[in-house]
Amino acid sequence: MTLRRWVVAGAAREVTVAAGLAFVLFFAGTAWTPLIGRDEPRFAEAAREMLARGELVVPTFGGVNRYDKPILVYWCTMASYAVFGVNEVAARLPSNVAGALSVLLLAWWARRRWGPGAGLLAGLLLAVSMTFNLEARACTADLVMVLPGLAAMLALESLAVGRGKAGAAAVLWAGLGLATLAKGPVAPAFVVFTGVGCWALARRWKRWEAVVLTLVLVAGWWRLGPTVLILPVAWAAAEALSSASGRALLSRLRWVWGVPLFLVLTVPWAAAAWHATGGEFFRVGFGKHVLARSLSPLESHGGFPGFYVVTAVIAAFPWFAFLPAALAGLGRGVRDEPRLRFLLGWLIGPLIMLELVETKLVHYWLLAYPAGVLLVVGWLLSRREQSSGGRTLTVAMLLLGGVPLAVLPAAVAVHFGVNTLLTPGVVVGVVMLSGLAFAVASRTSRRQLRVMIAVSALYLLGLLGWFLPELGGQLVGPRSARTVLEARRDGERVLIYEARDDELFFYLPLDSINCRPRACLADHIAAGEPFVGVARLDDLERFERERPAVPVRVIDTVSGIDLGHGRWTRMALFRGGSSYIID
Repeated sequence: MTLRRWVVAGAAREVTVAAGLAFVLFFAGTAWTPLIGRDEPRFAEAAREMLARGELVVPTFGGVNRYDKPILVYWCTMASYAVFGVNEVAARLPSNVAGALSVLLLAWWARRRWGPGAGLLAGLLLAVSMTFNLEARACTADLVMVLPGLAAMLALESLAVGRGKAGAAAVLWAGLGLATLAKGPVAPAFVVFTGVGCWALARRWKRWEAVVLTLVLVAGWWRLGPTVLILPVAWAAAEALSSASGRALLSRLRWVWGVPLFLVLTVPWAAAAWHATGGEFFRVGFGKHVLARSLSPLESHGGFPGFYVVTAVIAAFPWFAFLPAALAGLGRGVRDEPRLRFLLGWLIGPLIMLELVETKLVHYWLLAYPAGVLLVVGWLLSRREQSSGGRTLTVAMLLLGGVPLAVLPAAVAVHFGVNTLLTPGVVVGVVMLSGLAFAVASRTSRRQLRVMIAVSALYLLGLLGWFLPELGGQLVGPRSARTVLEARRDGERVLIYEARDDELFFYLPLDSINCRPRACLADHIAAGEPFVGVARLDDLERFERERPAVPVRVIDTVSGIDLGHGRWTRMALFRGGSSYIID
């Protein structure tokens, strides 16, 4: 018996193998890679501070209340710390596990629908998708949201096609509740706009109706944002409630007890957070991070019309390269067959909504990735081979996504001038280019996809298990933190001035002073308390120019990469107060 036949001989074995391989892929290198960027250290440090204080309601970062996301990801990270200690592995473990369980769930669903082999193919295709893999390795809220959100979407599919029972409704409402606790209204919005997408695909449009809807969407893209979607949502709801099939679906949703189940999961923490912060958590969390993101490009994360489709060529590589051929190969069945129509509605309904949201980041579309994967796998297993034109399009999209991915690591090494990055960068690039050559030479779509799954897995193992740890060793935040701890004397506190490198908080003691205003640093120096400080060199020089009479002594400088701005920068270590006098 071949390995593949042994794997697919049993459903449990097949989905377990898919999830196990995915977990290895997500976990590899996490122990050797420092926290990177802004989001990872913020989530990881907030959970560390909550665990130290025994806090279960309001996260803090650097001692300041953090209202960016609801509570579930912090609870998961705190639990991981309690078992495995406070470190990078424990910080990322909730995402690793949620990613592997998402793969298991999708593999089980695909196996159940299409039989042996489908689960392994769908699970691994999701696992090697670039953005999904990156988020499954990161200490962020995304995969903690995707797991219950995926369960809810799959349950909704069963209910939508008339086969779901009370258990599916319970999974739907519980999944939505947990996903909301992880990332706010993202999953409920996906459910609503999946429904709108399915409605739009199923109905026969009159010309004037299509014109009206098009003008509404253009107005949203032009200036009004997602507020214009109130019209199609209301339109779809009115037509659904006026039809027997729509009322039957509403009945199958068991909303009478489903909504209370959702509220039981979400309201207790929400009420506690409201009480603890006087409502500020929701004024900032919902007002800024939901409404403001919808109506303006928050933190300069704007985009152009078609942003998600264009960026998906790389962000959703490799499954997105096969999607056009899959849609063409499935033909009218995508609209006429309820299950396929649901998958297409799941893919494009939220996509249109996200295109109207002003703040755009590629991972916002992540919860729709399983729909694209299922469409591709369903097409491949339907034994419908693509035409020569479709094959040419697939090859072109593979090259459009794969070649930049192959070139990127070596380009990063050259840009920063780090010789130790060049070898892993070139190796993973060669792996990807070799895989693309094999895929282009393959005669069938199935072989192309299998080649790209294997090659993407090897590329990701090399990139994230070898290249990224090497890059992490050059980052200015972790480098500076190590130097501060080496320079710190007994009795000295650590002071972080004008922090622009959030990794510092995670790698420095919990009692470190978060000192942002210039007056804060002057006051600590005047107080005479011994401390060792760390700041960007240009920030400290600006302070010295503005306050020449305040004694500050630079004791060391550290050079490292500022990954967010793509450049080298310098940090200064300094002393003030009684430490300055001792020196």
